[in-house]
Amino acid sequence: KADLICAIATPIAQAAYGGAKKDNVPVIYTAVTDPAAAALANEDGTPVGEVTGTSDKLPVEKQLEMIRKILPDAKKIGILYCSAESNSEIQAQMARDAIAAAGMESQDFTVSSSNEIQSVVESMVGKVDVIYAPTDNVIAAGMSTVAMIATDNQIPVICGEAGMVNAGGLATYGIDYYQLGYMTGEQAIEILTKGADVAEMPIGYLPAERCALTVNKTTADTLGIDISGLEGAEIVE
Repeated sequence: KADLICAIATPIAQAAYGGAKKDNVPVIYTAVTDPAAAALANEDGTPVGEVTGTSDKLPVEKQLEMIRKILPDAKKIGILYCSAESNSEIQAQMARDAIAAAGMESQDFTVSSSNEIQSVVESMVGKVDVIYAPTDNVIAAGMSTVAMIATDNQIPVICGEAGMVNAGGLATYGIDYYQLGYMTGEQAIEILTKGADVAEMPIGYLPAERCALTVNKTTADTLGIDISGLEGAEIVE
């Protein structure tokens, strides 16, 4: 009954494509971190069928550049995420690789549910200089708890997206989900009005200039961190 299905996030995208392909209904998705790992794309990034979309793969290298700029003495980074989320596992591995390449140390701290957030964050005190939290649904929902414990113990939290900064994290150079959704809408227009072939449409990734640099001034002031060097940042309080 649809000319096109738009699915948001990996589990919904997988279900939509699985249900729609028997009727040859094309699917586009958004906010899928690793389309190949989700069996929504080939390893070379090309579509596996009548399905394509946009990825919210994080610019991890840009985030580490930001850490080095505002936290030049940071050496140990704790990666905080929910082990039950496949997208978070992928992002954690990206972070590990980038942190090692930057000559810093990383350590994983995982939760299996929101009930564990407080105890796990408390266990990070004295072990890490910075907490890195990717776009993880469980951690995002519990970000106020993460930020409260971390800030009380003078640990800055670098986040995967702006909503987590609004909840008390220090900063992010992350995905602007409005821009990602807009890009997905542009794909839909190409398919529905211009006859574009979904099976040949490349997966979209936000260019760096469409990502969002966001800083929480209240958190920065509490931690005594100078954010004046982050030009062009959106400041929240």
